[in-house]
Amino acid sequence: MVLSFLLLEAGATSITRDTTISGTWDLKGQVLNLSAKISGNGTIKNALIEANPFIQVFDVSVSLAGCRAREFSAMWYGASATNPDNSAALQKSINTCINSMPLYIPRGIYNYSQSLKIAVLYKNQYVGASIHIYGDGGLWNEGTVLHYTGNDFALGGQYLKGTEIDHLTLKGNFHSPSVTGPAYYSIPFSEYNDPKVGQNLSGIVIDYDGTKNTGGSTAVQLHDLNVGNFAIDYAISPNGATFNADIILMENIRCGDARLGISSGQSQEKGNVIRGLYSWGRIHTIFASNIYGKHQAGNYTIDGGNIAGMPVRLIYNPESGWFPTHISNLYCESLGSIGMITAGDSKNNMPTSISNCVFNFAVQPLAGTQLLLTSNSTFIQFTNCLFRYYGRYSDTLHFNGIATFDNCSFSGPVVGNAGSVYKK
Repeated sequence: MVLSFLLLEAGATSITRDTTISGTWDLKGQVLNLSAKISGNGTIKNALIEANPFIQVFDVSVSLAGCRAREFSAMWYGASATNPDNSAALQKSINTCINSMPLYIPRGIYNYSQSLKIAVLYKNQYVGASIHIYGDGGLWNEGTVLHYTGNDFALGGQYLKGTEIDHLTLKGNFHSPSVTGPAYYSIPFSEYNDPKVGQNLSGIVIDYDGTKNTGGSTAVQLHDLNVGNFAIDYAISPNGATFNADIILMENIRCGDARLGISSGQSQEKGNVIRGLYSWGRIHTIFASNIYGKHQAGNYTIDGGNIAGMPVRLIYNPESGWFPTHISNLYCESLGSIGMITAGDSKNNMPTSISNCVFNFAVQPLAGTQLLLTSNSTFIQFTNCLFRYYGRYSDTLHFNGIATFDNCSFSGPVVGNAGSVYKK
């Protein structure tokens, strides 16, 4: 081991010149104050690390074990807006911080090409992984931008237990179809693609691997995030094998241009809440179950948000005999259609609720005549909702199926909903 350092006092060590280490350097709980870079193939153990969060202090070849920091900066491993590819620096930072300390990614645009994974393997099985990853961004301020140039997923977690991800922007290279008018609003989901990227290109993915454990993630918080330009912005349980992915809180999240904003994959996604959902871009479907994964509906509550831009469809949710979805306090405009909700099977009736929502549909001269809602049960209940072509009181609203409408208002005549129940 070659070291150049200054001992400050008992229990503290300072590295003031670039230093190379090999083997293991055990600081036994001392403070390690860094103002220069450590290189080599060694391991630093049991140190309390202090350094400027905006400089590099480790090569990615240096490992840390049992170390702590009040916040670990991704720049410490060399992540930088000037790098053509930050994959190694970002992944090393994540691996170092799992189950140990928070990871801070400072303001900047970080290009990278390899999927970032939050996962821990022990004897070829996933064990609980917990981490707090955050940056300097949010819904409006991009701040910290992770620009993924690959074709799989940008950031994924497996068997997460108590993870938090916030104040980041994730961007991919998906571009929504550029057609306009009725041709745009009539695009089927299967054809809403970018031929230059894969249909599974995803932003944030929870439980991407179904080849090992059958259990999945629990108690994940995703908040103050801006994710866009992916085929799927947020994908839950897409692997088709694992269970769980439950008690997930998504709060103040933004969906950018995408084929699908939020994807639900299986029925064990219990007690999941989306609070503060925003989408102002070109997107086909905001929320869908039964497309990826096990093709089952989980138990979701969606509360509050603003949907605008050019959304083709709000929801695709064939619940069958699984779990109901509850939606409230959404304001939607330029909306092609609410979409499809089916509830129940021959043995179960799902009490699905949509309340206090405004559905402003894209007017027919812009979007053509669209089928605005497909539903199959009076157990699907709309309460205190407004359905309208804004400013046009003679256009017919075309529905397909039955539902219950309690204290709801319609801007014009409604057809295709024979058997529905209306309450005042």
